[in-house]
Amino acid sequence: MAGRDVDIACRCGNVTGRVSGVSPATGCRVTCHCKDCRAFATHVGAADILDGNGGFELFQTLPARLAFTSGVEHLRCLRLSPKGMMRWYAGCCGTPIGNTLAGSGWYFLSLAVVLMPEDQAAALGPNRGSFFAKDAPEGTNPPADHGKWTLMSGAFGRHFAALCGLAPKGSPFFEGGRPVVAPEILTKEQRLKAEAV
Repeated sequence: MAGRDVDIACRCGNVTGRVSGVSPATGCRVTCHCKDCRAFATHVGAADILDGNGGFELFQTLPARLAFTSGVEHLRCLRLSPKGMMRWYAGCCGTPIGNTLAGSGWYFLSLAVVLMPEDQAAALGPNRGSFFAKDAPEGTNPPADHGKWTLMSGAFGRHFAALCGLAPKGSPFFEGGRPVVAPEILTKEQRLKAEAV
């Protein structure tokens, strides 16, 4: 069954886009409780998007499914360490957009669900995984980790499908193999400050 197109927008509305062919078959809706996701959200001023257990809800899909329609000049990139994931956000308002691996040859995107209108986000299907519960903030009670193999098999399957030409290939975050904006790399002090919140 064909998926539907889902609109995205940062909180101030300057950065907009559309994710094509969204369905539970083209991606996996998950919640991550890792320190890195929380540090990212905190550093860009968006800690309020985390759920009551410090979780960051994401839709893992192919980056080629995302096309920006406005506000690309506001796109910013953050790395928590020199070799860390590339974490993209809207510089205009600090809204997290998603995470990619460092190279354009890896077809992987964890897209922030907060970007999507609630009625359209239903197209993502149910949440199928909860990860890094041990890293959740003290005093919270996140669901136990589950769905790890669904997540990994889905991510590798989508990547290889793109490599073989069976799924869309490319990424709006890279051009000529290079990120469209130079990433900011946090210092150790900046990272520790973000993790302490």
